[in-house]
Amino acid sequence: MKELVTRIPVAPEGMPVTDIYSESAQFPGMAVQNGAVYVHYQAFKNRHDTLKVGVLGEDGLKDVQTISGEGEVLYPVSLAHDGATWFAWSEAKDRQWSVLARFVKDGVWSETIVVDHGEAVLYPCLYAWNGDLYIMWTRQYKNGAQAVTCALSEAGAGEAEVISVSAEAYRANACQGGDGNLYVTYDAYRNGGYDVMARVKTAAGWSEEIRVDQSEDWVCAPRIMPAPTGATVCWYTFGYGATFGVYASDLTACDGALCAAPVQTLTENVGWYMDLAVASNSKGLQAVAYTWGKDKVQVRVRQAGGSWTEGAQMSYEDIHCAMYPSLLVGEDGTICMAWQFAFRNGHYDRNAQAVITRFTAEDVEKRQDPSTERAENNFCIPIAAEKHLDRRTDEEVAEWLKKNGYTGKLLFGDIHGQSGISDGMGKIDQYYRRSRAKANLQFSCLTDHDCYPDWISQSEWELMRTTAHLMDTDNELTCILSFEWTPNEYQYDFGHKNVYFRDDDGDIFRSGDKSGITPTDLYASIKKYRAMCIPHHPAADWGMVSAATDWSFHDDQVERLAEIYSRHAPYEDFESRSKYTKNIKKFPRRSVQDALARGYRMGFTAGSDSHQMEHGVEGGIVAIYTPTHDRAGIWDAMYDRRTYGTTGARILLSFKAEGQPMGSEIKVPEGKPVQFEISVLGTKTVKVELLKNNQVIQTWEPGSDVCDVTWADSDRSASDYYYVRVTQPDEHMAWSSPIWVDKE
Repeated sequence: MKELVTRIPVAPEGMPVTDIYSESAQFPGMAVQNGAVYVHYQAFKNRHDTLKVGVLGEDGLKDVQTISGEGEVLYPVSLAHDGATWFAWSEAKDRQWSVLARFVKDGVWSETIVVDHGEAVLYPCLYAWNGDLYIMWTRQYKNGAQAVTCALSEAGAGEAEVISVSAEAYRANACQGGDGNLYVTYDAYRNGGYDVMARVKTAAGWSEEIRVDQSEDWVCAPRIMPAPTGATVCWYTFGYGATFGVYASDLTACDGALCAAPVQTLTENVGWYMDLAVASNSKGLQAVAYTWGKDKVQVRVRQAGGSWTEGAQMSYEDIHCAMYPSLLVGEDGTICMAWQFAFRNGHYDRNAQAVITRFTAEDVEKRQDPSTERAENNFCIPIAAEKHLDRRTDEEVAEWLKKNGYTGKLLFGDIHGQSGISDGMGKIDQYYRRSRAKANLQFSCLTDHDCYPDWISQSEWELMRTTAHLMDTDNELTCILSFEWTPNEYQYDFGHKNVYFRDDDGDIFRSGDKSGITPTDLYASIKKYRAMCIPHHPAADWGMVSAATDWSFHDDQVERLAEIYSRHAPYEDFESRSKYTKNIKKFPRRSVQDALARGYRMGFTAGSDSHQMEHGVEGGIVAIYTPTHDRAGIWDAMYDRRTYGTTGARILLSFKAEGQPMGSEIKVPEGKPVQFEISVLGTKTVKVELLKNNQVIQTWEPGSDVCDVTWADSDRSASDYYYVRVTQPDEHMAWSSPIWVDKE
């Protein structure tokens, strides 16, 4: 391979093979066949994803062509086999997915082969075993997933075989080991967490499924490669406290059973965002690449089962984003890495670019630097305060609701968090599973950034739609389709907004699209659907740039709530602080109270802004009064502002005026006092304050965790707004949505 790729610069230099200004290129990969280096990537342009393939020339790609169909392409892979170069991908069209494949041989392209078709067939993987070609993929369905494989030849796809044992198996990988056996791995959701599971197929047939990892943290995206005596599987983990690690284990076949060697720790730290790739050659040279934050790709190598090197940065030595590496290890020891470059937040577009670089094991050894993996990202370091997320029993909640005249449900959730689709940790299914298994939330929204570290492409949006639909389970966990509109902070000070759809019909309006370039454009676009948007961290000031909300933009038809609290800071006003937040710098005159003072009638929500799967635990949560535990009921309750936010503790809070619940707009005749009813059941002793037009007008300190009071206000203006603030000795708080009282 060395002669074929000498035109590629040696790391940390690289050869860009796409034009970052004309299209966004994601998930690049390489295959070498018959003297040609084929490079593929997922191209996103004009709200459409295609699979493009080109041949490496002297200074870039030549003969680039689109080989996909009319649908939206996601996660392409390639493999050279038996004189042909094969490509496989998932493609979404009309709310259905297909796994498709094509090959090129002697310069002639085949027709497209349909491998599988269904509601969610994803994550294709090509592998060879005993001289034949196979494809493996995930079939996902309501509360379940299977790893499926079949033979693949020029004649088409063979009969599919389910090879996973766990009820939920995702992202399967396979390879022929150095001992000739077939090794398979996948991450499986079992017993309330994700584990690395594996099987081996020998002459005796399939082995039992075994767990490879030993971590209490959740695992993600295991990748497998041949080793001299079997195979090596690598994966990463993420845990509460923003911890992560990259690990490896050697697998061998023992009398038809699968044996896993003790887990090796490659690296551990506190951080966010992770991609992982592995590859090896027949001489035992193995390589693993993983992203470090969003900024660099680290590589480690080892020879013939020896010790792994320290991490070495093999992407550009700059501050910009490096993601989605893929590896190819030649028999001559040359390692090629395709990866994705994108500009960090700045004056540039959010397109991504495919880059190829090369190096050897010696290059990695020369560049290894342990200090690069010891630095911690302040954004990711957990909040120091011990989090007592106390809650009442279901029986206590039911009794309290009945006492206060509620016939529906009071549900707790987190509607603000990210996954690896943008700049978070882990996969989408893991985000939703985490909501229930770890935080015991009753509803959850994944609000990945539309443009960071690159554009959410149309196929990624379809994956978000599909997964939210499949994970949504009435009366258990409600999953609402959503995204985070994130205008470029260096160019615009509009502020970030989360968009929520009532059903599956919503579309994504990116902050770089004409349909979403300003808040006014966004408002107009989402009005075509049953949708709302919520400004969040409204006074956030990152220092060099602001993410604060520009309150001169507002539309009361769709902007019904504001985030009063998150892991960044409390945003009720400019002055307040909380030990349960980062207490980042705030921008003046951008708080929630500032919006209320402008006359905006917005209720309150609180959230985590999770990036390390800590939603529901770090930051805030939102409580919703709803008649039903499903999408329609929760979305309608949010729209009607039947919500209140807390700092995480599940404080019970009821606020009514003239018998009408929080979020209401009521008319009371002039001269008549307005009657309020307040009921609080805290998790500790409570102090309850009633605020009118942003000023405290009454305080109750009952000396217990219960506060039930009535109060009347006769000193009225033409229009007033009131809300309740609850504070406990442990500094947990809650804020009711306001009630607006107008003179009749």
